[in-house]
Amino acid sequence: MTPLQCAKEIADFLRKEIAQDQEGVQAIFVDKPPETEEIRVFVGFLPRASTNAEKKKLCPAIVVRPESVSDTDDGSSVKLLFSVTTYDEDKESGYISLYNLLEWIRLKLLSNSPIGERWDLQSSLETAIPDEQPFPQWWGYLEGSFVLPQPHKIYWRNLGER
Repeated sequence: MTPLQCAKEIADFLRKEIAQDQEGVQAIFVDKPPETEEIRVFVGFLPRASTNAEKKKLCPAIVVRPESVSDTDDGSSVKLLFSVTTYDEDKESGYISLYNLLEWIRLKLLSNSPIGERWDLQSSLETAIPDEQPFPQWWGYLEGSFVLPQPHKIYWRNLGER
């Protein structure tokens, strides 16, 4: 089970939760008609967009990607980065849906661990929203480590001569 497989399965979990929790999703976008906000979930990276129109089509979005892998004697883990972006031209309160979406993701991850009965969240999640924002987009992220099955040592003698 690879770090990318973990990211893909957790992204699938978020897609399912979005589809099943329409009331919660609508509450994220308090000042907007819910039919205009479809949350997209990507694995890896957000597709490149150069114009505001292209950026608006991508938002709101959640991007799940493996950031690093740690292997110790006690086990292996993958740190996943959940980048979140919204689009709102309101300079005074456009950020609110970003905060709401980050909180929705945080609650889903914390209350459903292990996800898919295999991806166990280790200890904590960290949420951050940088001061610098790419207005009219708003972005923030969550970071969390999930347990990976640790590969076992395979000795060449068990496989025959090299």
